[in-house]
Amino acid sequence: MSKLYVFGIGGTGARVLKSLTFLLASGVECNIDAIVPIIIDRDISNKDLSRTKLLIEDYVVANKIASTKGQNRFFKTKIELLNNELCLQLKSNEQKFDDFIGKSTMSDENKALIEMLFSQKTLKLDMTEGFQGNPNIGSVVLNQFDDSDVFKEFANNFKEGDKIFIISSIFGGTGASGFPLLRKTLQTPNVKDSEGHELPNWGLVNKATIGAISVLPYFAISQNNKDNNSIINSDTFIDKTKAALSYYKTEDKKLDYLYYIADTFVSTYEHNKGGDNQKNNAHFIELASALAVLDFINHKNIDGIKQTVYKEFGIKTNQKDINFNDLADETQKIIINPLSRFLLFTKYMGYTCLKRNTNGKEEIVVEKIDKYDIFNNEKKYQPYARKRFLGDFPSNYDSIKKIELIQIKFLEWLYEMENQNRSFSPFNLTSENTYDFIKGHFNILKNSNIPYKNWAIMDNELNSQIRKIDKALETEKCFIELFYRASEEIINFKN
Repeated sequence: MSKLYVFGIGGTGARVLKSLTFLLASGVECNIDAIVPIIIDRDISNKDLSRTKLLIEDYVVANKIASTKGQNRFFKTKIELLNNELCLQLKSNEQKFDDFIGKSTMSDENKALIEMLFSQKTLKLDMTEGFQGNPNIGSVVLNQFDDSDVFKEFANNFKEGDKIFIISSIFGGTGASGFPLLRKTLQTPNVKDSEGHELPNWGLVNKATIGAISVLPYFAISQNNKDNNSIINSDTFIDKTKAALSYYKTEDKKLDYLYYIADTFVSTYEHNKGGDNQKNNAHFIELASALAVLDFINHKNIDGIKQTVYKEFGIKTNQKDINFNDLADETQKIIINPLSRFLLFTKYMGYTCLKRNTNGKEEIVVEKIDKYDIFNNEKKYQPYARKRFLGDFPSNYDSIKKIELIQIKFLEWLYEMENQNRSFSPFNLTSENTYDFIKGHFNILKNSNIPYKNWAIMDNELNSQIRKIDKALETEKCFIELFYRASEEIINFKN
């Protein structure tokens, strides 16, 4: 059983892992038995990380019913957590950078040197909120992650044939510093813990196939904020990127695959130092970065590191509003069917995007609306549901409840990508019609001559497919197998 260990570094790492989880939930092809996500971030309370953590925890429960021995691909790829933890906890708990480096105990000469290297604002930086765009701080603090319990468990579980992928940004603090440090640690022989014990299986880790994606600037930070003490300035992102890229040249032949991605249509986010206020909307760049992980998994890797393979992501047309039509043929082949099928499933369960006025501000929320809940309204009349999905279904089935929570988050994710400066809008999210919720000038229905109106097409397919499913399947497994089969039969885009 081969595994891919995915290290997501910083906020960008967490958000790309979120996009990857939605792709896996929708059933993309993934030539690996299990994915093991590990997030490295000093600011473990930030909202980007906590949203990803909750999503993955829901996915783990949903995955338990995905192995039906049938056709189902929803939630098919297993996601495992080491020690039941997503985050790699750093051992030190010092909040201020000067406390971390022990400035107060230094000699006067060393204090003078430190004050030459770091400004007073940097020395007094509260690191519980991350490194605030300072890779020089991150490169000092992150040197300790190899002694964490999760990292030790990573080494303990690593087997022959397992692979490693690293996700990081290049224009901030945590990602820019964490990526080269992590790569160096992974390929350093005989790494030992704080007690002097060599980490197990380290020889296998040393020679493992490693891929990475470095995310270049794709957003800016608003400078019109109340926090005048902020040390983040997005005007420096490009300069930081150039400096990091010049260093990354030294990574040649040390990685098997290195992916790069950026965007010229830059979104502007409100500046928040970290914690619960750090909640950036999903972006197409993060989805495309998740596709780099799949590309790494699904292509035959070179045998041994002879020369690093460099890859970039591109679209057909460079415009601000894109949909499936604007993606390259290879990308269309990977994501159109899975995302469309999972959205069809989501809409049948009654979830939709609605406009709500909250405190005088109009916003979009995702809710289950009774009149749109086709499953609940129609199941008592449909043969597919008899003796299977009536009574207390699904209220007493935890895995189905988790699937519905993921469906809510899935719609939120799609809506957030739609409302970026580079808008990715492949669906009519407010449509309640089976035939027009997918944008684009191509035929995505498997049979365009179906004589049924709207959701009757889904009802008919569910009634047809239930006869082909093993009657011995448990109710939850039958449910997910049935809905995958029906959506696959209705939607089958071929490019």
